[in-house]
Amino acid sequence: MALGLAAAVIMAPAAALELGSSSELHGFVNQAYMYSPDNPYTGSDSLNGSFKFRELGITGFTEISPEFRLAGQVISRQRDEADDGDARIDFLLADYLFYSNMGATAGVRIGRVKNNVGFYNSTRDIPSARPGFNVPDSIYLGSFRDSILSTDGINFYGSLLFHDNQLSWEFFAGKKEIESERLEYYLYGIPVGKGEFDDLSLQGLNLNFVPAAQRSLKLGLSLLDAGVDLDNPLSVADAQMALFMAGPADVVANLHNYVTGTRIDVLFTILSAQYSYRDWVITAEYMNLFSDLELQIAGVDNNQSNTTEAYYLQVEWLPTPATTWFARYEELYLDKDKRSGGDLISANNPYRGFGKGWSLGGKWMFYPQWTVTGQASFNEGTAWLPSYNGMEKDSIGKYWNYYVVSLTFQF
Repeated sequence: MALGLAAAVIMAPAAALELGSSSELHGFVNQAYMYSPDNPYTGSDSLNGSFKFRELGITGFTEISPEFRLAGQVISRQRDEADDGDARIDFLLADYLFYSNMGATAGVRIGRVKNNVGFYNSTRDIPSARPGFNVPDSIYLGSFRDSILSTDGINFYGSLLFHDNQLSWEFFAGKKEIESERLEYYLYGIPVGKGEFDDLSLQGLNLNFVPAAQRSLKLGLSLLDAGVDLDNPLSVADAQMALFMAGPADVVANLHNYVTGTRIDVLFTILSAQYSYRDWVITAEYMNLFSDLELQIAGVDNNQSNTTEAYYLQVEWLPTPATTWFARYEELYLDKDKRSGGDLISANNPYRGFGKGWSLGGKWMFYPQWTVTGQASFNEGTAWLPSYNGMEKDSIGKYWNYYVVSLTFQF
């Protein structure tokens, strides 16, 4: 109950379009103005202020029977140069609740299913469900957004009530087509010369627990195991010839031009806690991401592993049914043993190995179905600065702020 408190306040007045007695349509349009004077936020236009931030979504479901339903969502996201606004299927699934009694439920979903990873992953594309303009950047990295958002496969879910304690669980497995360039920016700081990452294979488990002794407390554990290969990379012969022509020093300056193979396996662990008291909601999450990188440079294996670490603490205040305010502090280290960045720095972006930041913001539902959101974020380090095509040509600063106002209509 605590997790959805803020979202429920904002979403409550929205009215769905009913299509018969067992089908509904919901939707939203979100238009934002972004001003990021210090660093380009998903593109250079934001340096002087940009309206190229827009989200549209349509969600529908139909209930075939009390146990069986179909549901789906189509979404369009424009974020300057990072997302072009093309419509895509966010989720599309068949849901069958095959067991239900007073103490337990169990069901299965098949199709493209949203992954419950942490408190916000499955709802990060719904403006009214986010605490501010965005979800915490430290845990819900934009570089991994498409990778962990959903799975094309199977999802088992259920709940258990024992001694008045509440436990909900999900297990999912499948594959997901990913946007290769975003992962390349994360790994190398720049796209590789040749090749792209193919479908990601992933399996995950999510547990949420509400103790009988404290119903205002919700505890969560999320585990996600994933792996992906670089498909059709540069051949070893071509890489060695290019290196011979350019000279040995070029492999240090332009590592991405000599990548002849990559395999990455990651294990996400997210610990979550949320406590609500009267008009206040306190949320904290911690992420530990272990990655094993099998990297081949011009035919030479250069395997490495590291641990990414992040956390945030967020406080929300709900003074009226129509308003919310929040403050959040967060930190992210792409390599927890080299907190200044180490090998993760790039020529134009020497601060990409870490991020620290404060965010302040609020929401106001000034009219039924209409909400205005404002947020200001003050950052050191660029670990969560969104990547985009051509980012390597821009000079990136260590300290950067951004300010955003958005207007949302939903039904």
